[in-house]
Amino acid sequence: MSAEHGPGEPHEHDDAAVRLLVASANFAGQGRAWAHSAATLPGVSATSLAVEDPTGLTLPAHRSVSKEDFADPAWAADNEAWVRTFTHVLIEAGRPVTGQVHGLDAAGDDAVLREAGITVAMVAHGSDVRRPDRHEQVEPDSPFPRVSAKVRATRQKYADRIAPLMDGCEWSFVSTPDLVDDVPRARWLPVVVDVERWSSEPIAVREPGDPPVVSHIPSNAMWKGTELVEPTLERLGAEGSIRYQPVRGVPQPEMPAAIAAAEIVLDQFSLGSYGVAAVEAMAAGRVVVGHVRPEVRARVLAETGLELPIVQARAGEVADVLADLASDPARCRQLGEDGVVFARAVHDGRASAAVLEDYLLGAPAARRVAGA
Repeated sequence: MSAEHGPGEPHEHDDAAVRLLVASANFAGQGRAWAHSAATLPGVSATSLAVEDPTGLTLPAHRSVSKEDFADPAWAADNEAWVRTFTHVLIEAGRPVTGQVHGLDAAGDDAVLREAGITVAMVAHGSDVRRPDRHEQVEPDSPFPRVSAKVRATRQKYADRIAPLMDGCEWSFVSTPDLVDDVPRARWLPVVVDVERWSSEPIAVREPGDPPVVSHIPSNAMWKGTELVEPTLERLGAEGSIRYQPVRGVPQPEMPAAIAAAEIVLDQFSLGSYGVAAVEAMAAGRVVVGHVRPEVRARVLAETGLELPIVQARAGEVADVLADLASDPARCRQLGEDGVVFARAVHDGRASAAVLEDYLLGAPAARRVAGA
């Protein structure tokens, strides 16, 4: 295990009344980010644990472990002793947290930790609870009809197991607002970004008729619907209507500059929601275009009191939406400013801490996540 302290050793602020562990996915760095948010609450300390991605894409958690060690029973015994020093454990994506001795998903650890007197919660990240059969019914551009039968079946089987497990948990959360449809008892726990890291100069003044710089980040291209929109972007770029700059192969430290170089950032067009990449672009003051279903936008407004400033477009509408934006530089600047306000109000960590407060401290959390 790579960590400041090994299993069984005291974690940071181990004299705190409430000691939270967030484990063991840390997708997009959210485990660590939620831990930092929780630690701003009085009397709370928090640590994150992640199993390393062998591709090297894992963002740093407070502690990390290789997949080989995580599967080792000897390591798991030491790790379980360490996990039992926490008062609260937030299980991510239905994955085990102690190791694999109690099973390959969270069900075994859930029972073991509860028996130890630990207050357990679960948080979904997306594909862990998003059922392909249901998603295809509500989303015309759903990615599931376009993936292989094997991938679809695997996703269906996992979500069919984890979603009911989470929905039966006393404390359950979801990282994006659409996932409440899959886990009805869950609360939305907003993703967290370092808004200062992504902060940038406002969108440069552009004369009407000048083509805007448009970027798209085709990571997880199937799930973002890249193949649905990129032919249009390439065509518009060739025509001179836009300057298309796909963001590919850019090291993580250079991503803020890559996003800041654009005026408009296309997010995703297959899932009907938004996530970390969209928030990062909003924090940078860029116009974000994507497909977010009306009921998801309504849920964001109800929870935050703020309209989601992502310009709506299905894949087939991208050309018309970009033409409208290109013709109205003033609107683009206003949308960029609105995005910064939204990112700071909802996704800088304060709102997430307010959502976790009930779970950690038993105190009434603010009904609205904004302005916490």
